[in-house]
Amino acid sequence: MKKVLLLSAVALSCTFLTNAAILRVGFFGTFIPNVDYGDFPTAYTAANAGDTILVFPGINNVSQVISKKVIVIGPGSLLDPNTTPAGNANEQASTGVATVSNISFVAGSEGSVMMGFANGNYTVLASNITVRRNLNCNVYLASSNVTTTGIQILENYRVSISHGSVTNSSITNLNISNNFIYSFYTAPGNTYGGLISNNVWAFDVTQNTGNANGGYTTLSSSNNGIELGGGAYLLENNIFASYTNADNSNFNYFSFGDGGNSIFNYNMALQSQTPINWGAGTGNVITPIANASAIFQAFPLIGSTSADARYQLAAGSPALTVGAGGTPIGMFAGPSPYKLSLIPSIPSVYKLSSPQGNNPPGSTITINVSTRGNN
Repeated sequence: MKKVLLLSAVALSCTFLTNAAILRVGFFGTFIPNVDYGDFPTAYTAANAGDTILVFPGINNVSQVISKKVIVIGPGSLLDPNTTPAGNANEQASTGVATVSNISFVAGSEGSVMMGFANGNYTVLASNITVRRNLNCNVYLASSNVTTTGIQILENYRVSISHGSVTNSSITNLNISNNFIYSFYTAPGNTYGGLISNNVWAFDVTQNTGNANGGYTTLSSSNNGIELGGGAYLLENNIFASYTNADNSNFNYFSFGDGGNSIFNYNMALQSQTPINWGAGTGNVITPIANASAIFQAFPLIGSTSADARYQLAAGSPALTVGAGGTPIGMFAGPSPYKLSLIPSIPSVYKLSSPQGNNPPGSTITINVSTRGNN
C-alpha cells in the first residue's frame, strides 16, 4: 500500500503545471472533496474542459462518451515481470493497471488525450485526439460523413486501427507512429492521409498468447493484408516482420491493398514467399525471414525478454542503418520513441527502498524514493 500512495502523491504533485484542475479516480490515500472520485463517470462529469483526470490502478472497464477536452492518464501497462507475456521490472513501483471498455470522442472533445490504459475500444469522431501509450486497444477512425484532422495514435502496444465500412469520411494529418501494430484497415472510397512511421508490424503465429516462450499472436493467417484504402499516406521507417512455420495454410509475407496513392520510404520487410508490394518510394529493403533473430533482441523466440522489449533492435541489426542517412528505424527510433511499459509522460516512482529493512526498530522508517521523467 505504501508503494501506491507514494507513487500517487508524486504523480499528483508533478503532473502538468497549469491552471487546469487535477481530478483523481481510485486514489488510495486521504479523500479530498472535489478532487477524489470513486468512479470515472462521476469524475468526468465534475471536470471542466482542459482538466486532467488521473486514473489509478484497479479502476477497470472505463466507459465514457467524451464531449469536452480532458487529459486522461492511467498508470501504464506491462509493469509486472512475472506475467506471461512478461512485463518490465523497475519501470514503476506499482504494477497495477487500469482498463478501458469503450471510449468515444465526439464533437467538443478536440484536444483530448487518453494514455496509460490497457484494453478497450476507442472511437474517434473528433479532431486533434491523441491515443497514446495504451495496451491491446482498438482504434476506430471516423464514421460516414465525418471530417476530422490531427488524430495522433502514438507509442501503443498491440493496437488495431480500422476505418470500418464507412463512406464520405475524411481524415487529414493522421499520425500513426512508434506503435506495435496488430492490424490496419481503412476502407476505400473515402479521403484520408497522413504519416505512418516508425512502427513494428509483426505477424508471428508461432508465439501464442500464454505460451511460456511466446508473446502476442498479432495477426491470423487470413489477415496478412494491410488495407490502405487508397489513402495518401507516407509510410516510412517501419519494420514488417512476418514469421511462421511456413506451410500451405500460413503466410510468410505482408501485402498492401489499394496503396497506389501512398509513398513508401526506408521500410524493412522480413519475409519469404511473395515479395511485399511496395508502392512508389525509395530505400525499402526486403530481407529473408531467416534473418529474424538478427533484427530484434528477442524475435522470433521471446525467451526471458518482456513483451515489448523484445522488439528493441539487436546489436548490429541491419535495421539500425536502413533509415535516411543510415539512421535506425522501428518503434524505438525516431523523434518520439516507444516507451517500455507504456509509462505515461509524467514523473513516476520506479523504486522504493529502506536502509532499515522491512522491520525497522522504533516508530519511524527511512524510505528512499527514486523517480524519473517519462517524456
